[in-house]
Amino acid sequence: MTVPPTTRAAAALATAAVAFAAYPALRGYGDETGLAGAALYARPTWVLAHLLGMLGFVLVATGLGAVDATAARWARWGAFGVLPYYGAEAYGLHALGLAVGRTGHADMTSAADLFRYQPVALTTFTLGWVAFAVAGVRLARLARPVTAAGGAARVGLLATATALVTYLPQFFLPPAGRVVHGLLLAAGLLLLAVTLARHEAAPVVEPVPGPAASPARTAVEDAIASGA
Repeated sequence: MTVPPTTRAAAALATAAVAFAAYPALRGYGDETGLAGAALYARPTWVLAHLLGMLGFVLVATGLGAVDATAARWARWGAFGVLPYYGAEAYGLHALGLAVGRTGHADMTSAADLFRYQPVALTTFTLGWVAFAVAGVRLARLARPVTAAGGAARVGLLATATALVTYLPQFFLPPAGRVVHGLLLAAGLLLLAVTLARHEAAPVVEPVPGPAASPARTAVEDAIASGA
């Protein structure tokens, strides 16, 4: 039996929601220098948390295709930009933490900043978040009509948009703020997943320039129009 594309997209967004809710909660926080930082990096949940974050970014870029083609395209570019950095965080810092634990050389944890602030790594990471922010702005534009219709779909779009636009600055929040941000993104994605699951999507097409353009609507746009 073939699984409809909309169902696959809903499953992707729902799974991403779980991943983004768990990622900041499992990551762990505290002093990231010396032996304390090494102990944080060496925790198995450090790797697991970052793997969940990477999974979430990939699934968002995949699932948004059933919501809006333009937002999905920008999200894919965003994933391309942030995933290498996340890989280094997940595996490189974990290996560093284990090495410091074995040798006792606490000053080795300073190597974390050598990669975090390496110009190419930092640039591609930042550009990835810019792309995700553009995807968020696009989703917010889909929710612009101010009516009582499409409540769940609109809230999902706005919550997801807000979380994507603010993902880079949330890194500077205290731990509780980062956890709340993850829950906000999770809630938005879950609402979009529910919307997709309840409505059969029309084909996703790009607008054709000109006054006669009339692209087919996606399930989320149908939900807003129908009052779901």
